[in-house]
Amino acid sequence: MELCRYLFGRFKEAGVRHVFGLPGDFFLPFFRALEEEPGIEPVILTHEPSVGYAADAYARVQGLGVAAVTYGAGALNMVNAIAQAYAERSPVLVLSGAPEIAHRDPDALLHHRVKTFASQLRVYREVTGAAAALDDPAYAVAEVDRVIDSVLRTKRPGYIEIPRDMVRMDVPVPARREQEAKPRDERAASEALAEVLARIRVAELPAIYAGAEIRRFRLHDKLVALAEKYGLPVATSLDGKAVFPEHHPLFVGNYLGEIGSPRARKVLETADCVLMLGALMTDVNTGMYTARFDRRKVISAFHEGVTVSYHRFPDVSLEDLMDALLTQPDPLKRTAPLPPPLTPPPAPAGTLTPDAIIAVLNRVAAGRPVLYTADVGDALFASVELETDMFLGPGYYSSMGFAVPAAVGAGLAAPGRRPVALVGDGAFLMTGLDLVTCVRLGLHAVVILFNNQSHGMLAAMDGPAKSYELPAPDYVRLAESLGARAFRVRTPEELERALAEALEDVVATILIEAIIPTGTYSAPMQRLGAIVHRLRSR
Repeated sequence: MELCRYLFGRFKEAGVRHVFGLPGDFFLPFFRALEEEPGIEPVILTHEPSVGYAADAYARVQGLGVAAVTYGAGALNMVNAIAQAYAERSPVLVLSGAPEIAHRDPDALLHHRVKTFASQLRVYREVTGAAAALDDPAYAVAEVDRVIDSVLRTKRPGYIEIPRDMVRMDVPVPARREQEAKPRDERAASEALAEVLARIRVAELPAIYAGAEIRRFRLHDKLVALAEKYGLPVATSLDGKAVFPEHHPLFVGNYLGEIGSPRARKVLETADCVLMLGALMTDVNTGMYTARFDRRKVISAFHEGVTVSYHRFPDVSLEDLMDALLTQPDPLKRTAPLPPPLTPPPAPAGTLTPDAIIAVLNRVAAGRPVLYTADVGDALFASVELETDMFLGPGYYSSMGFAVPAAVGAGLAAPGRRPVALVGDGAFLMTGLDLVTCVRLGLHAVVILFNNQSHGMLAAMDGPAKSYELPAPDYVRLAESLGARAFRVRTPEELERALAEALEDVVATILIEAIIPTGTYSAPMQRLGAIVHRLRSR
């Protein structure tokens, strides 16, 4: 079988219907073969970072994303996007072209080559869970299987480098060996479950804190069932936002220590037993380490193991624990009343703030089949108060430029939902040209541009500075030149009218430029700035 055909077969097995990429000379045979393959569509973006972000978003929704780029100038231009996917545990497969095996002269000064022919492979080994260069036809299929199986199992990116003369080479396809299941230690699982149940049964105010691994390992439905079975309130981390439906009566908010939802903070910090499910204790999720967890009261479960206070069970996974809790007969269900939702103070009349943007979204988009992608800055932090059941954002690694290409990837992975991208002007200047990709693909995305003419997050933490100021291009005319409709709004009332019209227009991609006064921040961003100032003054 041709090597490329074997790859395409593995993609289809995993439900991949789109491959994101940017062609280059060392990978032209691959893109030609991809165009000929029925059932998989090549999606060409404007720049390699956008390719990585789009594949990342597709992976978070669908379960596997594929990014295909050329050697050197292509793949090395995408390293940052894949580093984010690694840090945030997203199953992205990187395919890179490479010079022909037959023509590799170690002394040749070949274009796109950095140092040696192996330099790029070494770089990608640092930002992936498995990597391979297919330089031997006899082992090519085994290496493909090893890398793809690793990506699907661990939810970490993988890397496969394919020399140009290998793409359409006939390679032997041995019988597929089933992956050996990790042996389950039943005694450890029983002991872990007994400890967890004992904690939950005696607790008066137990609660769940859920994170990104719930989405990565497709555990959303089990999380809802678990919360309802035991009557437990649920808060989520920022990188795990919307892993639990935010309209659910047991949802109490996004917890980020002092930065996030005050309601979520009250529930988790007064809980006498916290069931922490797939939530990473990053500086962002903990609100710059202002989170207050007493380890003696925490049950922490991840894909790699469960810890009950100080007692670790490395052979019991997050899913193992959730399954065991769900199979318990007649658990003691908690009915403690939840603190009432807090009513945010009204925005000053006529002023468009990040909080006002979120409030308008909560009113106008409620009940509509949308998915949100958010970029770093107030587009992300203001979203603490956004009510949604599908949200993608770089809540841990925090690389700018994610939201617009992520709308491409997520929109293709979930065709029944309308992508709504929340993006600051700084991030839009990086990857916003992929608005034209949304137009070309007919994705009907809505992009809300938070325009405060600055890198606002930096100014919120450090005060105004010339270095943080941004130019003010005419974003409306730019969007229209790319084939999108566009609005410019300056008040919540104007935004509400524009958003309602945008969501009713089901055939256009639409940009809404929201003019926010420079120096105006959401309540979560203000709290973040205050914490940073406090830490620096010590």
